[in-house]
Amino acid sequence: MTLAASGRDLPEQEIAVSAQSDIVWRDIILPLSYFSEGLQQLRLAIIEGDVGLDYLDWQYAEESQTPASIVAGMGIGINLGNTLDAPAEGEWAPAAERHFLEDFAEAGFGHVRVPVTWDRHVSANPPYTISPEFLARVEQVVDWGLAQGLYVILNAHHESWLKEHYSDANQRARFAAIWRQVATHMQQKPERLIFEILNEPVGMNAVEVDQLNTDILAILRESNPTRTVIFSGSGFTPVDSLLAAAVPADAYLIGNFHSYDPWPFAGQCTRTWGSAEDREQLATIYQKAADWSKNTGIPVIVNEFGVAHYDYLLPQNVCNPQARLEYLAAHVAHARERGIAATVWDDNGSFQIYHRQQGTWGDEKAALLDSR
Repeated sequence: MTLAASGRDLPEQEIAVSAQSDIVWRDIILPLSYFSEGLQQLRLAIIEGDVGLDYLDWQYAEESQTPASIVAGMGIGINLGNTLDAPAEGEWAPAAERHFLEDFAEAGFGHVRVPVTWDRHVSANPPYTISPEFLARVEQVVDWGLAQGLYVILNAHHESWLKEHYSDANQRARFAAIWRQVATHMQQKPERLIFEILNEPVGMNAVEVDQLNTDILAILRESNPTRTVIFSGSGFTPVDSLLAAAVPADAYLIGNFHSYDPWPFAGQCTRTWGSAEDREQLATIYQKAADWSKNTGIPVIVNEFGVAHYDYLLPQNVCNPQARLEYLAAHVAHARERGIAATVWDDNGSFQIYHRQQGTWGDEKAALLDSR
């Protein structure tokens, strides 16, 4: 006989089961099937043969992973930038759609980073409640990624209210409350969901960032004792800030840094890139991260790297297209050589790689993925 099953988060699949004269209970494994939380509808059709159906018992299972195996599985990923980190979804980039995540997975990316700025969706006073509608929307986007078999990074992104006023105990309490709610709400998600404590804590000094990492990690462990968590150093989180950061006492960590080096090329488009010296400087950044990983036993990700088409502030400054592609390919080569996961920045603007309105890709996709 042949069964056809489909659900809201599961494409229709046919499963052939050989007929038996005696009753035989069988386990049927549906690879890459993922059901989000909430009410689900399952359609089960017997389209060939006879079957006696008593009950269905669904069990969701994934192999347990370590931070090292997670980083190895993540490979090269992409940021869903300017979406849930905008003041309101749709202001800076098109609102997220399921097919974005489908296209990411089909292209060959192993993970997606979902930057989220929580500030406007959280009450200003205790108990600092997150808007249920916004939390559900974030969860929906996370589930779209998980359903595609992607690893998903969920973070706190443009939280300037905290970064610029970290000495205010009320702001620290508000940030702690945000993560406590998010972690509790997401605690049943598979291990492919990874939390990132805070993006680029500009305005906070190294001591403050070290303390924040320790405090928030303790909160996450209340409901997610073994979920992998990404932590960074201070400032714009270059590799040297990771090297200088205090390493929390925890067995489920990934260290993180960002690299748009050199910025006059990658962000301002006032020079080109590709000399022997340029390439050696980029190699040095990745080797520093690799050495840190070896010394600490903690795997590493660079969850923002990239190069602009043009300077967002001075759009007349345009980056050389061929140099852009060589630069991206060099990042990927250094990351893969050293076992570092890497997430290219895509903001649907000056750093655009995936054209969300059209569902198409620029030439950058080949530079990022064709050498895998």
